Amino acid sequence: MLPKHLHKYFWDVESRKLDIKKYKFYIIERLLEMGDDEAVKWLNKNFQKSDFNEVLQKSRRISDRSRNYWNLVLGC
Repeated sequence: MLPKHLHKYFWDVESRKLDIKKYKFYIIERLLEMGDDEAVKWLNKNFQKSDFNEVLQKSRRISDRSRNYWNLVLGC
């Protein structure tokens, strides 16, 4: 279950019912593209670097600008 402060990033789905294990790719993707500092801190606590790496390599929804930024910041 996502914390309440992250629900604003998932306006198009039932954010209270989002299983973070089942939908980790989608959650990471959305928060890396649109999240704030608090969202990224939550991501770092709940997912591994390999999860970020996978999303950054495979996602079609992350902009090139965001992808480049996160590759530099996360060292992916």
